[in-house]
Order: sequence, then structure tokens, then C-alpha cells
Amino acid sequence: MRTLFILTTILLLGLSVQGQNYASSVGLSGGYVEDGFGGNATFNFHMNRYSYIQIGIFASFSNEEYAGSEIPYNVFAFQPGYYRRIAVLNTRNPISFYIGGGAIGGYEIINNGKSELPSGALITARSQFIYGGFAGGEIEFQLKENLSLAIKGQQHYHVNSDIGKMYPFIGGSIRYYLY
Repeated sequence: MRTLFILTTILLLGLSVQGQNYASSVGLSGGYVEDGFGGNATFNFHMNRYSYIQIGIFASFSNEEYAGSEIPYNVFAFQPGYYRRIAVLNTRNPISFYIGGGAIGGYEIINNGKSELPSGALITARSQFIYGGFAGGEIEFQLKENLSLAIKGQQHYHVNSDIGKMYPFIGGSIRYYLY
């Protein structure tokens, strides 16, 4: 009889608690990059409640001011990475803090692929494939069982970029958990 009472209590308590599915989630973020706007679409595979593997597609659209001309440059990159939760505030809607990093591989387009400016000046930097890594952090605000908002910050390091090796991104994100 005591065992039946304990099992019933666990079952009733378990049904009243909202659990989080840690299988996978998708996210979309937008925000500031150096001299422009950037966005990131991600797929996250949650290995457990503490860590996830993230596969992302990053795009940025920026303009560099040079000698009275605006030179557009864009970055399109693939970003596989790993994030780990370092803290959580257990309020009614949990707030989680994550840090992580990973690799970057993509393409950098300078002045829409043209080497000459309207003034006649030549650009020595060229559009090319780039690679490197990133480190970042996220603060995730759980809204519902399957929906959250996040503030996301990343520092990209492009080993072979002609524009600049360090490239920051900070923005807001919405994440939807899949079942």
C-alpha cells in the first residue's frame, strides 16, 4: 500500500511539472556586426539539459567607409559549435547562461566582387573563402515549454580575412524547441 501511494504521488507530481524536451531546437537571431547587420539561423541538438551542439548559418551585411566611398562587404559562413550551460536562475521561467565556441568556414565578398571603386581607386583586398573560429555566450529566457528568447554575443576570428580578423556579433534570438 505504501509503495502504491509513493508511485501515485510521483505520477501526479510528474504530470503537474512541465518538462523540457532536450532533443533539438531551431533558432533565428539578428543583430549588430561591425559596421552593419548580421543574422544567424541555427539548429541545436541538445545532448542533455546542460549542453548542446549547434550548427549555424551566419550572414552579415556591412559597409566600410574609405576615402569618401562606402565599400560593401558581406560574410556568409557555416558555424558548427558546442555550448555548455554554466548557470541557471530557477525562477518561474528559467534564465540560463551558456558559453561556447566552434569553427567558421565561409565566403567573404568585398565590394560585390568588384576591385574598382567609383572614384577609380583599386581595392587590393579580394573576395575569398575564409576560415577560423568563434567564441560566444548566450542568455536564454524561457517563455514557454517550447519557446525562448535569448541575447547572443559572439566574437569571430577569421584567420585569412582581408577585411579584419576579429568580427563581433551581438543580437537577439528566438528559439523553438522541437518534439
